[in-house]
Amino acid sequence: MMERYSRQIRYKNFGEQGQRKLAQTHVMIVGAGALGSHCAEILTRMGIGELTIIDMDIVELSNLHRQATYSENDAQMMIPKVEALKKHLLDINSNIKINTLYKEITCTNIEHILRKSNPDIVMDGMDHFKIRYLVNEVCHKFSIPWIYGAAIGSQGTVYGIDYKGPCLKCVLDKMPESAESCSINGVLPTVIYQVASMEVSELLRWITASGFSQKLITLDTFSIQYHTVNINQLKNDDCSICVHQRYDLLNQPQHTNVESQCGNTFLFRFDENIFEYAHYLPAKIKKANSFAKLLSYNEINITLFKDGRMNVYGLEDEGQAQALYTHFAKSIK
Repeated sequence: MMERYSRQIRYKNFGEQGQRKLAQTHVMIVGAGALGSHCAEILTRMGIGELTIIDMDIVELSNLHRQATYSENDAQMMIPKVEALKKHLLDINSNIKINTLYKEITCTNIEHILRKSNPDIVMDGMDHFKIRYLVNEVCHKFSIPWIYGAAIGSQGTVYGIDYKGPCLKCVLDKMPESAESCSINGVLPTVIYQVASMEVSELLRWITASGFSQKLITLDTFSIQYHTVNINQLKNDDCSICVHQRYDLLNQPQHTNVESQCGNTFLFRFDENIFEYAHYLPAKIKKANSFAKLLSYNEINITLFKDGRMNVYGLEDEGQAQALYTHFAKSIK
């Protein structure tokens, strides 16, 4: 088996000991979009021992320019990203263990997910800052290291976070209120590859006992710039998380039933039985499988997921969203 990985074993700072350690490591990847899927593929090719991959979305055609692990057929068949990714990864390396969770991460379930999965380290594949801050809190609470990675436009950021700090809140004390999104600001595929590679590089350092680089890494794939900052300069001696162990997001109540997303999109949350009774909704079911259903209502496009989540596209404001949520809720009572 070692012959399969002989080229990376020959690198003296990794070697056979690094390969054995990699094969014993369980990595949780939060998000199976561009960053998460590329991190998963690199680790699979390298011979990671176990992956747990969490994501709540299905493959869409607009994903394919930057999410190389997915195909047109996956999008056509509305396959959940975690399932399409698992198949792709096992085609590459059938010797690794892959666990998938097709669900939304919330403040009420993330602790249970981490306790049950018990990963050695967590990798960021998200495009949602609130989830990143939630991961930051739970990883610190459970003393689990994690690797932050973000990419938008041509710019990327990577940071290996030890639970001793500095943590994400030290670096970004306040969560961005209007976080940039690739659906609005665009993203070049090249920055995805670079950020994912740097995330895995930080993980390899951690595996081989070299430790995280202790650097906040920023790069721009279009202007060809690269910059690092010593993270010890960013330590907040009064941080509510890594100093005072106060986990405000973890202690918040569950999300509201109507939540604004980027790009005139709203997320509705219903009980999961709405998936079975979707035919009672005043909307046309255009396409369906056992994972998701595509609906239309008065020129509004909707994706209904198996767990009761509903992405609603093209609404003008929260008032319109609340009214539509109430209309739908009444139709299935």
